[in-house]
Amino acid sequence: MSKVVISLFVTSFMAPLFFLGAANAEPENELREQTSVVEENNAATAVAEIDIALEEQLEATLGMGFVPHDLETFQRILSQADSTTPIETWVRIHGYEVLRLVINENDLEGALKLAESVRERAEASNNANAITEINTIIGEAYIQRDRNDEARLLVPAVKQKLAQVTNPRIQYHAHHLIARTLMRFGEFAEALEYMLQAHAVISSTNDANTQRRRQFLNLHIARLQSNLGNYRASIDTANATIDDSIRHGLTDRLPEIYLIRAYAKQYLHGPSEAQVAAFLEAAESAKQVGDDRVEMLAYNNAGATELLMDNYANAQGYLEQGIAVAKRIGNVNERSVTEFNLGYIKVLQGNYQEGLAEMETAAEVFKSFALPREVSIILSHLANAYELAGEYQLQAATLKEKTDIQEELFQTERDNVISELQVRYEAEEKSLQIQILEQQTELQQQQLASQQRQQFFTVLTAFLLLVIIILTGLAYRHSNRINTLLNKANRKLHIQSFHDPLTGLYNRRAIHDFFLADRREANHSHGIYLIDIDYFKRINDEHGHDVGDAVLVELGNRLNSCLRENDLVIRWGGEEFLLVIKGIQAEQLAEFATKITHEITKQPIAGVAISVSGGGTLYTHSDASNWEATLKQVDQLLYQSKDTGRGEIAVA
Repeated sequence: MSKVVISLFVTSFMAPLFFLGAANAEPENELREQTSVVEENNAATAVAEIDIALEEQLEATLGMGFVPHDLETFQRILSQADSTTPIETWVRIHGYEVLRLVINENDLEGALKLAESVRERAEASNNANAITEINTIIGEAYIQRDRNDEARLLVPAVKQKLAQVTNPRIQYHAHHLIARTLMRFGEFAEALEYMLQAHAVISSTNDANTQRRRQFLNLHIARLQSNLGNYRASIDTANATIDDSIRHGLTDRLPEIYLIRAYAKQYLHGPSEAQVAAFLEAAESAKQVGDDRVEMLAYNNAGATELLMDNYANAQGYLEQGIAVAKRIGNVNERSVTEFNLGYIKVLQGNYQEGLAEMETAAEVFKSFALPREVSIILSHLANAYELAGEYQLQAATLKEKTDIQEELFQTERDNVISELQVRYEAEEKSLQIQILEQQTELQQQQLASQQRQQFFTVLTAFLLLVIIILTGLAYRHSNRINTLLNKANRKLHIQSFHDPLTGLYNRRAIHDFFLADRREANHSHGIYLIDIDYFKRINDEHGHDVGDAVLVELGNRLNSCLRENDLVIRWGGEEFLLVIKGIQAEQLAEFATKITHEITKQPIAGVAISVSGGGTLYTHSDASNWEATLKQVDQLLYQSKDTGRGEIAVA
């Protein structure tokens, strides 16, 4: 079993690896009519301060990326830019010189020195377009050299002026830089929002470069969709982008899109010869356009797929091709996963000492730049390799390191839930404020009625008071109607936030309200079961996702039929379900597990025979800090039942 688990790493792990290449720059053939601004948010940028003739000359020198392909012409333009050149054009020209130093000359220090002098002049001009342009270019320089922390520190400065920027080209690149920076820190959902804002900027343009900008954005959106686990959407986006690219003759970035699509399909459908061919198509396409990095990653994925199918000789051949490309271009970080895979092949073939040494070296390189969740994955598979080699102490130490990382990630996920509870609290607080206002309105109405009886001296006074009463009543009715609608909406949102949309079962959020209610009851224990449908991916692959959904819905129904009204069935994630059985004792755990197993497997669902594996244990609500330990325990028991043949629920 260890071999299968380790093999799965090489495919799933490649998503964050090749997505780190999002720093590739967007082509700079931009809008020629820069004087057409989006809005006049700032007096300093109400009129674009550009030299149209110089901008047109500059655009003619640009190809794929920020660095001009016609360096001779660019140097001439650079020499013409002086103190009389409008500030926005001057900053743009010198900004490309900054990036030329970084990308062509590998001179980050010289580039940053020039950038600081450019930023001083931009800030002195108080021109939001110029200031945002140079900050974006400095961020791009950091990303090009994997200085992600420095790029992240620039994001607030870019955001600060973004609302005042009137130049669509700068708006586009600023949003795009923020998105790519967030991607490098695993903040994919927020990154997608900025990608979509960049898309909104270009969607209203209609020139020769619109399709190129759309292609570049859709490429990153497909990549983000994969990082967020929405693989079907990623495939759809990639297919549409490929069709548009071919139709408009934009072929330079096709290899990268082929690679993203192949990866998403690999995740959905599993390894096959067709998947190997898809990765090799990306490699060959990359070779034709000179995209060495995509060629390297494509060969690694092809080798990973062969490794999943136990074709070690083929896997080694493709992985070594990827290593050769990586060495040619000096790529140390991303090639570490390929070296890890090659070391793993040696472990599988019995060459433990040499294979583990290569895996350990590659893992150290990977840890230096990868996200914590990715490091957790590689540690898991390194631990399995230690187990194959009989290095049980090293295995235990590696698993301990992995557990520490996972606990930190678990805390982060729990904090997200707490944030959601805070949002709900604020919504409830607003509702309460409306109720208080309603009570105050009622009191005012009573006071006005009393005043009417006391001051009813003249017809005029009575008329005025009547008008006041009518207006107050209308205001009250309006307030009451709004409050009623808001309460209904809040109740609906509250219900939706606690239920899974497919099965109608409770979701993870429900467990927090359960604990709040539980602490008000007498001290007692609960049975906690975590169950998982066996071979669920095979059900989806062989029968389709509609049948898979039907299995999930019916399984939820069957579980509900086993439980009492005050017990909980929670769709914990994917094909996992968490059960909370209130008030049972330790000796009843096994009996209830048998009842669950029998109820689930008594007859097929949608023509498919199913079984489940699971784990169960006892939880005492008096010590809420035991909850995380209880979750880990039932998760371990679940995997224990899978290791011993599946189809049972292990209890302890």
